Amino acid sequence: MNLIPWRRKREELSGRAEPENALAHFRNEMDTLFDRFFRNPWGRAEFDLPLGGLTAPSMDLADTDNEVTVTLELPGVQPDDVDIRISGGLLTISGEKREEKEKENKDYHFTERRFGSFRRSVELPSTVDPEKVEATFKNGVLAVAIAKRPDAKPKRIEVRKA
Repeated sequence: MNLIPWRRKREELSGRAEPENALAHFRNEMDTLFDRFFRNPWGRAEFDLPLGGLTAPSMDLADTDNEVTVTLELPGVQPDDVDIRISGGLLTISGEKREEKEKENKDYHFTERRFGSFRRSVELPSTVDPEKVEATFKNGVLAVAIAKRPDAKPKRIEVRKA
């Protein structure tokens, strides 16, 4: 019984994973899409596109004793175009990227537009205080820090000898 999927076996036998033509490339992309879906059907899609077509920018979460920090990479997005909301224990960050370039010369007129919206949501632990939120935006990176309630911080219990 052969346990190696046929497309990976074909790549191993040929010694390369690059498609030979556009149709083979399309088939490989579709195979990858279905592989990702069946491995994790409810996970977010990871597209290798610039933010102009991206629906879910990269996000990092950090949970410390004092706060929960959510960091998103939003290159080319203006801080005024970002919307941050906390509702029912769910943090939602959404926004839109708008970019327009126009260049005119004697011989040509060049116009390029890129538009794209994004939305990321993450469930927050019950220990955070939604009234104590601080958001900073620097060099295309958004950082949202949500403080934890003082009573929710971990308490160290000393173990005594019996």
